[in-house]
Amino acid sequence: MDCKLQTEKSVQIEKKLNRIQGQVNGISKMVLENRSCEDILTQISAVRCALDGVAKDVLFDHIGHCVKEGVDGGDYDKTVDNLVNAVGKYIKSK
Repeated sequence: MDCKLQTEKSVQIEKKLNRIQGQVNGISKMVLENRSCEDILTQISAVRCALDGVAKDVLFDHIGHCVKEGVDGGDYDKTVDNLVNAVGKYIKSK
């Protein structure tokens, strides 16, 4: 099963990722400006939270669209394996 993000969800996620990219660029600027470590760490934490939000959006879309489609199509075992694999990849990154 090669399920992809739904188009409307991918547009929303792209907007969020563009915002995150701006935040990361802001962190680089903070480093160049020799801003305080606490301020930089606060912004890094904000980026991590934002990325976790994007990951949640992707996972929810996967469950609501891809998993549902796989189960409805009768491919329960493979669908569950794919879900476990997807969650495992995200957890491994933590």
